[in-house]
Amino acid sequence: MKFFEKYFPETRRFRKFAWIYLCLFLTLFGNLFFRQVWEREDYLEMERMQGQRRIIRPGARGDITDRENNLLIGNRAHYSAALHLELLSKEIWERKVELRRLSYQLKENLLQRTRLSLEDLLQFCNSIDHLRKRGLVLTGKDSSDSHSSLWIGSSKKDFDWKRKREWSATLKPSYFFEGQKFSINGSENRLLACAGGLLSIEFQLDKQGIPIPKVKNTSTSTNWFWSDGGDTDEKFINFTSDGYSLSWEARLSVVCEYLEKVNQLTGRNLDLTMEQLQKHWRQKLVLPLVLCSDLTNHEYAALVERLPPDSPIQVQAQAVRHYPEKSLASHVLGYVGSGYESNPETLSGSDLATFELQGRTGKAGVEKTFDTLLRGRDGGDIWIVSPMGSRFERLERQPSQKGNTLRLTLDMNLQSIAEDSIDRMVAKVAQQRILPDKDWARTLERRTSRALIGSDETEVSAELLLSAFKDAPFPLNETQASTVAGFKGTPTDAKRLLKLLYAQGVLKKGNSNPESYQIAPPPPPPGAAVLIDLQNFEILVLASKPNYDLSSLTPFISQAAYDEIQRREAWLPRAWHPGYTPASPFKLVTALAGLRNKSIDIDEKLLCEGIYRGMKCHVHPAQHGELDLRQAIAQSCNVYFFRCAEKMGHEKLIKEAKDLGMGKKIFLDLPELKDSPIVPDPEWKKKNIGVNWTMEDTFNISIGQGGLRQSPLQMASFVAKLATNLRMVSPTLLLNSKNMPTSTNALIDFSSQKAIVEGMVSATTEGTARRCQIKNLTIAGKTGTGQWRNHNMKLNLAWFVGFAPAHAPRVAISVLVEGVIPQDQVQGGLTAAPVARDLLEAYFAKYPDTLSSSNTRL
Repeated sequence: MKFFEKYFPETRRFRKFAWIYLCLFLTLFGNLFFRQVWEREDYLEMERMQGQRRIIRPGARGDITDRENNLLIGNRAHYSAALHLELLSKEIWERKVELRRLSYQLKENLLQRTRLSLEDLLQFCNSIDHLRKRGLVLTGKDSSDSHSSLWIGSSKKDFDWKRKREWSATLKPSYFFEGQKFSINGSENRLLACAGGLLSIEFQLDKQGIPIPKVKNTSTSTNWFWSDGGDTDEKFINFTSDGYSLSWEARLSVVCEYLEKVNQLTGRNLDLTMEQLQKHWRQKLVLPLVLCSDLTNHEYAALVERLPPDSPIQVQAQAVRHYPEKSLASHVLGYVGSGYESNPETLSGSDLATFELQGRTGKAGVEKTFDTLLRGRDGGDIWIVSPMGSRFERLERQPSQKGNTLRLTLDMNLQSIAEDSIDRMVAKVAQQRILPDKDWARTLERRTSRALIGSDETEVSAELLLSAFKDAPFPLNETQASTVAGFKGTPTDAKRLLKLLYAQGVLKKGNSNPESYQIAPPPPPPGAAVLIDLQNFEILVLASKPNYDLSSLTPFISQAAYDEIQRREAWLPRAWHPGYTPASPFKLVTALAGLRNKSIDIDEKLLCEGIYRGMKCHVHPAQHGELDLRQAIAQSCNVYFFRCAEKMGHEKLIKEAKDLGMGKKIFLDLPELKDSPIVPDPEWKKKNIGVNWTMEDTFNISIGQGGLRQSPLQMASFVAKLATNLRMVSPTLLLNSKNMPTSTNALIDFSSQKAIVEGMVSATTEGTARRCQIKNLTIAGKTGTGQWRNHNMKLNLAWFVGFAPAHAPRVAISVLVEGVIPQDQVQGGLTAAPVARDLLEAYFAKYPDTLSSSNTRL
């Protein structure tokens, strides 16, 4: 033995293994060295990208002011109560344990029962706090030939439709009263009831749609079976005990508790669904969950004062748009909305997963046109996140910056006077109406018919629905309306339809109860006014009525605010919308064309007998007799301009109108509208109407009728050209933009211009525009009353255009008032001229030096 150990020592047997282990160790060490040293930077980069997140915060938008630096749009703090989910890990875990225990208790309780109906299950949910809060969710599918409906006693319950045929309904225990029965019509014979995410039970429905109770077969086991027999191995109660489902239930339960605290402190009644929580958790866990937004001062104080400092609920602030003047110049200013795209090029962490706080982008008005100028510079934070994805530690912060200030040419005081004057005038027109109006009633029937086509109420006629409201002695809510008018759907279906009719102007809300409705009267007539400074062609006033309260569109546009604006047809910027017949103010274009083409002479007199070639003058059956150009403009004689157009020919008249820019849109610092101004010609008429041009068409356009379509801004620009005798002017909304006309060519010779201006002065002193007179101020003006069709009704348009002072022009003006129903008494001299007087009087009262310092151009 000693001999063997001497020549064959024990250690020799382990040398081979030692070398093998040494090689393995060296390999492992080398690999670890390679990973830790050689590839260290790569793994650090991977760790950084996996463990860090970037949050982009948009900068506050810049201010918008008028020419005198009065604030039109600014920013205010928008406070929200946000829940930091990363601080709830312990509470969620404890709640998950509680729910697991509760699940086992429910299982033991229910397995002891021998019979269970849907009504019993709902009563059972009422005895468990978690189930009472979460409710009982029923799900099923439509049968192939009908539409499902759920009835609790005699009340119909609404469904939430998931897909085309799948529906669900959430029942709270408070819905159910003892003795009520459930029935489901038009559904497949299987119904799944899920209680609080902890258990689900499948019921079958009998032929009447009543859920069949479950009966326990005690002779075999603790399994439950259908009462009418079936497979003895089928369990119908599925108890939730997996960690995934319980985790979501625990999260929702904890978050809803904090939401309940916020509701108690603010007095609100907000709710949070599982779908909303899951969406935020999966997509935006690094961001706080907003529980309550747009806090009032009282709500903000209550939360800050009564929430503990270490509460997961924190009040956060964000800059949103502030409109101190509410609805003033709303169409010009515009509003902001969703769709913001950040510009993170100047921020670090471009390779990290990025989350953005919601920003706002311009959607209308100068907010949209100058969005790039107004938007602020984005800021950002870089956070270390936990393995779950929630925030852990902030590494870097880059502050955001406010956008640039935009200064407009508008004069806030004059804009307000113009809008107030239009409001007063249209209120007078509305007061003179005799209601109910048959034409308006037909309009309401057409709108109601269109709304019914898009609903499920195919058996209710527009006449029946409207008669229910007409005959009712008081405003009706959705339940009363559905009973009277014979709705087939639920009260919620009726409420949805009534809201649609409200948005279309068919109904209005009751004075005492905003949830009730009655037939809406015709809205007040719309109007518009434009005032242009002739020294630099800056727009001082650009008013459109009806307008809308911009403060109702921030921080977001609610459906109620949208419907309110829609029903008043207030989205349309009438001041620069080219959709109106220019009427008699266009006679100035005809006069201009006749003089430029030598078709008429200044002093030449033409005979007006009240009618010419079948076309009547506005004084028919009376007549003007013989008039020269000045008298024709002052008296707005149609026949004079018929004869002028006949001498000139339609080609020259149309060419002159197009040369004046009336066939093209005016470039303005506002979003471009779809509609374009129209100067009709034979080709246009053939293409759009399908008939040839006639002398009647020539006569019509000579007095501003026919297919002519212009905007108040277009007409104000035209009289600005006439006042300054310039062929081209470029109105602007930007202060000090140096937007002077690109051409200084004279529009017409001095004597011709003087004759036209004298005719316009006569119109304001002794003609159709007498109601525009202002003491110690000579005004050159022209009124007009046009006819057009809108909402299938023949309506009137009232116009006034002009400039002042007449022989040293400083401002050009255009005013329009629309009729809404045929009986609206809108006329140029009666309706539009007084608005122009108010605006001009305010301008020269504010700038009295313009009267003495004006440089005479004539």
